[in-house]
Amino acid sequence: MPTVRRFWIEFEMERDSVYWGALVQGVGVTGFDVQDCLSMLADVLPAGKELPPVRRITVDISLAEPLPVNPPNLGVPVWRGVWYPPWNLSIGPIWRPRGVDRAAERPGIPTPVTGTTPTWWDEIPHIKSLLVPLVYMHQPKFDDQKWQSLTWMERHRSAAEPTYGAMVREALDYVIARRPTPSEWYDPTGAWFLEQQELDDYLRAFRDYLFGDRSEPISPPRNKRPPLDAGGQELP
Repeated sequence: MPTVRRFWIEFEMERDSVYWGALVQGVGVTGFDVQDCLSMLADVLPAGKELPPVRRITVDISLAEPLPVNPPNLGVPVWRGVWYPPWNLSIGPIWRPRGVDRAAERPGIPTPVTGTTPTWWDEIPHIKSLLVPLVYMHQPKFDDQKWQSLTWMERHRSAAEPTYGAMVREALDYVIARRPTPSEWYDPTGAWFLEQQELDDYLRAFRDYLFGDRSEPISPPRNKRPPLDAGGQELP
């Protein structure tokens, strides 16, 4: 039975390349061989885009030693897929090519809704100025300490900058009233909630911590959930 190996792949790129931000530092991929890794990497790029020329490949790169870059976070290197950037966190342990439902056979994880019109974030004015409090800080990559630090800083900024605070509060009030489903919240935050009520409570607690008298918010689940069967029940 073929076994997977870890590869670190670096590319030849000009600074103004469309790939600069995603590929400039190098890419970590786990696959059967180099061709398998390059195929998966090409599959996560926008449709119609080709990979730049390869400059260097490190086979069986050790994660016990510092990587060639200092990444803020990694995916799961034992899964077949792209783990830096951490794209396999959104795809899961079973790699599926473009065009195949990547949420299939993953009970409990909502199906992304990108492309649905309108989405909750499309309806919020100034959303590009509010991505931190409405999207980024809710992503599952932050541990409890980092989450608490982020929420404290957001609370302080909202109090120190009344105009900004009013925009955040209005946006949160809208989201709470609209009640995005767990699927709608999963995309774009990447965090899933098993029940609507759980998500509702989380959003209200976050709003009340920023602008009310709540002493602390409810921490997000960060996707650490028990495995579920096809009927949504916890597996033994």
